[in-house]
Amino acid sequence: MAVADRSVTVVASRDDQDVGFLTLVSHGPFAAEIYVMGVIPQEHRQGIGRLLLAEAESRLATAGVEFLQVKTLSSKRSDKGYDKTRAFYLSCGFRPLEELPEIWGPENPALQMIKAIRPIGRRERTGIP
Repeated sequence: MAVADRSVTVVASRDDQDVGFLTLVSHGPFAAEIYVMGVIPQEHRQGIGRLLLAEAESRLATAGVEFLQVKTLSSKRSDKGYDKTRAFYLSCGFRPLEELPEIWGPENPALQMIKAIRPIGRRERTGIP
């Protein structure tokens, strides 16, 4: 995953074992994207995803980033796993912005979700730290 190799990744560990991660991609000084996020299944519903997201948002806010986006599978394609993913992002303050069927193809329509980040202080806008 070349993008992840050159991007900021936040890792969650428990008892010296990595249990989750979140990789951010910068889209300039005002916007970033969750490129990929994962938590091992036995750690689901333990708050790890929320902790990863909180750490990522804190870093973005400190850098002056104002918007965070994520792309996930649209509800137009039935999938119980992605139903849970969309519900997670909605509960964390993300809102649907646009359906993008051309990204992954019409059989896997993408949903772009976005969240406003409240910047901390007045740092120069440099992107993700």
